[in-house]
Amino acid sequence: MLAVATALPTSAQEPEVAPPSSTREGVYTVEQAERGEEIMHDVCANCHMDDEFVGTFIKSWAGASVGDLFEEVSTSMPQDRPGSLRPRQYAQVLAYIFQLNGLPPGEVLMSSSIEELREIIIEGSQG
Repeated sequence: MLAVATALPTSAQEPEVAPPSSTREGVYTVEQAERGEEIMHDVCANCHMDDEFVGTFIKSWAGASVGDLFEEVSTSMPQDRPGSLRPRQYAQVLAYIFQLNGLPPGEVLMSSSIEELREIIIEGSQG
């Protein structure tokens, strides 16, 4: 009788990495925040200054989901043209806001899917 050995591919043996569940787990990339900064200065700066989004703003959203914040921003901003940005642009703006608040970047782009973003809780700034 001949024994046949079956080897699993290496990737099948590695544990699957769970997506981040908190803004303190790196839910955006540095590049995404950089694009968000450009949008903030080109679009949002007409009505808002960066410092409006630091501290009190992020603390007021603590405990809510990123999806809740995404939905609020994407349906109400910019004030003169609500919903006029693409979903990925709203995600980039949120990435910049998270960066302003000292929340760490990660290796994977923040999704622009409200359903996926509802799985991530805003924990506020670090430090």
